[in-house]
Amino acid sequence: MRGATDCARRVKSVFGSLRSRLGKVGPPASTDPITQLILGVLSRDAPETKAHEGLERLRGTVVDYNELRVIPPIELAQALHDFPDGRLKCEDISRALNVIFAVEHTVSLDRVAALPKKDSLAYLERVDGLEAYTRARIRLLGFRHHAIPLDEAMWACARAARMIDARCPLVEAQQFLERQISEDDALEFVALLKRHAWSELGAAVRKREVERIRSVPPDRTTRNMLQMITGGGTLALSGAAAHPPAELAGHGVEPGLPDDEVEFPQAPRSSKRPPTRTRTETTPSPVAPARKTATKPSRPAATAAAKFTSPPRKPAKGVAATRGRKDARRAARKTKTA
Repeated sequence: MRGATDCARRVKSVFGSLRSRLGKVGPPASTDPITQLILGVLSRDAPETKAHEGLERLRGTVVDYNELRVIPPIELAQALHDFPDGRLKCEDISRALNVIFAVEHTVSLDRVAALPKKDSLAYLERVDGLEAYTRARIRLLGFRHHAIPLDEAMWACARAARMIDARCPLVEAQQFLERQISEDDALEFVALLKRHAWSELGAAVRKREVERIRSVPPDRTTRNMLQMITGGGTLALSGAAAHPPAELAGHGVEPGLPDDEVEFPQAPRSSKRPPTRTRTETTPSPVAPARKTATKPSRPAATAAAKFTSPPRKPAKGVAATRGRKDARRAARKTKTA
């Protein structure tokens, strides 16, 4: 990060001024990881009190978190009423809970909390629907690990106070503050910064005048869809960092391979073409017998042949015959005169 040395000095200075100005502030309550997951999604652009109100509304519609997992997000959004981005946040909660259930076979992260910090962080990074702020909140208040979650108001306040670079992304900003704030002071620092940030920039967050924490869209790439169909998919990868090699075999993933080299079983392709649709043969409808028409009796062959033979011609009255009669008449006249 640019200006890391100056930013580190500003962190110490701001932390000391917040301690002297705000006094002792009660740290945020630590609860189970699933509760912190839901609160993290709801509070990334809302104050803590409003996030707890939304959590109680969701709890009032279900018996436990497993039932919350199977309810459609549109029905959960109706329970939240006018919560900012309620439909989108309910979709993120539903996706995250379903991924956790597919890997753990229960809606719980207690097993992941007992893992080493590196493995638990890799596990949360593979859960679909969780952005950087919610993951850091689960680690701090759910797993009791060292983390500094920054919501929209806290992120904007840290930039304004020059504790981080103005162009620093959220993940890098949280990692930088984790290195500057000790694990023993993490809860106090988060509580002080959160109270100060929402008192100064709460109105700007509600008006969407600060940089927003975007929801992680679902992975609908061809590779991911193929993995989901063949039985491996994101669900198997989500537990790859946390499951021992014996458990990975049940998910169809070979342990020890990075994500890009994991091969998933595919259904064998058949060389035969799929059968084409054929018309269904129907029984022909009965046809009425044709009517018999009266036919004329056939003529004999001789009569038919005579019809097409031309009659005998009469002697033509040609010029030669006419001249012969004239000559005969002249000869007769000459004889009489003689």
